[in-house]
Amino acid sequence: MYSQIKNILGLFCIVYFTACNVQSNAIKGIVNLARRSDCQGPCGKVMPCEGKVFTLEIALNGNNILQGGRSLFVRDPDNFDYTVKIEFSESIPAEKYQSAKDGGFKSMRVTGTVEGYDVFVHETCTRSYIFKVNKASDFSLLH
Repeated sequence: MYSQIKNILGLFCIVYFTACNVQSNAIKGIVNLARRSDCQGPCGKVMPCEGKVFTLEIALNGNNILQGGRSLFVRDPDNFDYTVKIEFSESIPAEKYQSAKDGGFKSMRVTGTVEGYDVFVHETCTRSYIFKVNKASDFSLLH
């Protein structure tokens, strides 16, 4: 009886502590990407979140998005210090993402492989991120 309780308690502890350490691959907001413990770090250092696939949902307010070539640059609507670049592969038609800056959308959802780069914000080097999108189904604009 005692050994069964001990085994059950041990199994419970393993499950509990494993579950508490897992971070979700779904991120709501650019600030929450920047605050992830596996994405925070100094310039010049590849962070553990890089090379992994994440889904990011970003609120749109009409003035927090810019387009350049096959990329969108999206700023956090509450803090313009945080910007994410969303880079689309050649296989994704431009019509899929060009209307993002036209307004009428409340948010966007993008799934892509994260790649980091260094950028200066207010004369301080910060690690920022690119979402590389390879499939049209990995990007959607939401009303």
